[in-house]
Amino acid sequence: MGKKSGRWTQGIKLSTVVGLLSAFILLSSAIMGSLVNYLNGRDALAAQTLRLNQYHAGELARIGGTAIRNMQNSLQETADYATDNPAAPEMNRRKLEYFRKSNGFFNSLIVIDEKAILTYNTPDLGLTGQKIDTPQIVKALSLKKPYLSSPYIAPTGRYLVTVSQPLFARDGSYHGILAGSIYLEEENRLGEILGTQSEKEDGSYFYVIDKEGEYVYHPDERKIGELVSDEAIRELYAQGQSGTEQIHAKNDKLYLAGYAFIPQTEWCVVFQTPYANVVDFAKQATFQSSLYMLPAVIVVLLLTLFVSRKLSMPLHTLARYIESLANRRAPDVVPDVGDWNYETKMLKKAILLAEQKSREAENDLLREANHDHLTGLLNRRTLESLTEERIQQEDKFSVVFLDIDHFKSINDTYGHQKGDEVLREMGRILTEQVGGDHSCFRYGGEEFVLLLSDLGEEEALELAEHIRTTVESCPMPVSKRITISLGVAFHKGEPTPAKLFRKADFALYQAKETGRNRSVLAV
Repeated sequence: MGKKSGRWTQGIKLSTVVGLLSAFILLSSAIMGSLVNYLNGRDALAAQTLRLNQYHAGELARIGGTAIRNMQNSLQETADYATDNPAAPEMNRRKLEYFRKSNGFFNSLIVIDEKAILTYNTPDLGLTGQKIDTPQIVKALSLKKPYLSSPYIAPTGRYLVTVSQPLFARDGSYHGILAGSIYLEEENRLGEILGTQSEKEDGSYFYVIDKEGEYVYHPDERKIGELVSDEAIRELYAQGQSGTEQIHAKNDKLYLAGYAFIPQTEWCVVFQTPYANVVDFAKQATFQSSLYMLPAVIVVLLLTLFVSRKLSMPLHTLARYIESLANRRAPDVVPDVGDWNYETKMLKKAILLAEQKSREAENDLLREANHDHLTGLLNRRTLESLTEERIQQEDKFSVVFLDIDHFKSINDTYGHQKGDEVLREMGRILTEQVGGDHSCFRYGGEEFVLLLSDLGEEEALELAEHIRTTVESCPMPVSKRITISLGVAFHKGEPTPAKLFRKADFALYQAKETGRNRSVLAV
């Protein structure tokens, strides 16, 4: 009986509580199940959307290619008929007008002779008899074969594509070209076939770009003729084949795109769907399935919260105590957190022990952080901190930089151990000479610094000279006579310790350069 009582007085182990909570793994299982369901559904839907968009782009490319091929065929038949059946100019104009209205492929038809002079046009463009020397027309005339131009701005100011057929007489003589123009920014049969002005309810849409990287078709008519700004879209064109891609557009939206090429024009058809649509659909599906699990999840959650609170409150209390301890606001006694939990009880004991060790270590570290381990003097970091404080408070003070003359020869002659003894003895002498009103620091190597409070230039120089003569006359751990050089600087409004130190260090340099074993006051 005593054994059992002793076990319970130690508190219940956390592992026992965790064992009881294992029955409620349903909560984590439900969450993970919902997450996996969402991720799998989202990825599957994204993959399906990419395939469908590639299919749509391919169909649009096929339809567009068929339409362009039919344009070329009908234009060729008209060109052949016109050369086989020459007629009066008025009759030719009527034939062109009839052809344009009957097939609806072209917004305008023109005949340009071999000298690039426009002889016929329908409707009337006001250019009859003028020379048309745009690069696209010049190229079509020079090729003397069927040609489909890239989009360009015509003399009329329209953004268009030209489909042309050469005109050869029966004797084989070349008479120019018959050209049909498709106005990309106006209604035409190609636009009706592609349906470029439509945008799906789910935000999906497609557009067409040419090999120059300009929009040929776009739901937003204002973009037609503009250069594609998204680098990702231009990279699709560079690949030169059909496929799928996730496009990060300039508006920071992600699109699932399928793309295909129209062989006759080298145009790229891109059909894309906002990725946000896929995410929203997957979220909605996951939400619907999660609703069925909600009652069980709520019950598990409430039970878990209750047990977690019972377990966490003692730990929370101890954590707050440790935080107060770190901020030096802790009470004298560790708060009572009860002994029912084994881990909490052991943690309380550990905190008490850690607090004791921490205070001991803190005192040691504080000394090590502020003092030089060899001489016991304050170190360079403490010097900079105290000097900065004096500058901020606008105190009257001076600094003295001093250096042991020819210290390297001491190390070389007597060894580094003797050199360390000399440094320690120097620290003792300086501490003894400056007294409690001033501070002494080891700056580094054989260099020391004195921070003299409330001393002006002459007073600081006088004290420096006194220290110099004292050191010179004091016995040292080596047989060689030890002398020092000193540089004295009075604070005259220098904004930073570094500037004041440079002034004192320069005075020390002058003391060395003028013979050593002397004190120099900085100007």
